[in-house]
Amino acid sequence: MKKVYVVEDNEKNMKLFRAILKLVPDITVFEETRGDLGLELIKSGNPDLVILDIQLPEMNGIEICTELKKNDKFKDIPFIAVTSFAMKGDKERILSAGFNHYVSKPIKVQEFRELIKSLLV
Repeated sequence: MKKVYVVEDNEKNMKLFRAILKLVPDITVFEETRGDLGLELIKSGNPDLVILDIQLPEMNGIEICTELKKNDKFKDIPFIAVTSFAMKGDKERILSAGFNHYVSKPIKVQEFRELIKSLLV
């Protein structure tokens, strides 16, 4: 069973993630809505994949990713940034923080599911 950690504060987006992740076999999903609590949840777990919103209360997704990627335990774990930031330079700034993939909102469901499946093989 693969473990996917999702930190997203928008309930509509979280519902969409749940629906997409239900279509991926053999995974367990862990969720949190606040950045600081999400960081602690991920640190205490053993993720196979981390999906982070960038705009989160208490601690943003870039801060979470930067903090976790300092630890060897998370160095090789794929991190997906999901964000509405789509201005020039945002993607580069986000990827340089340690994210492996950048997905802009609104999410293209089929592409997102395929990306998740490809990262969990």
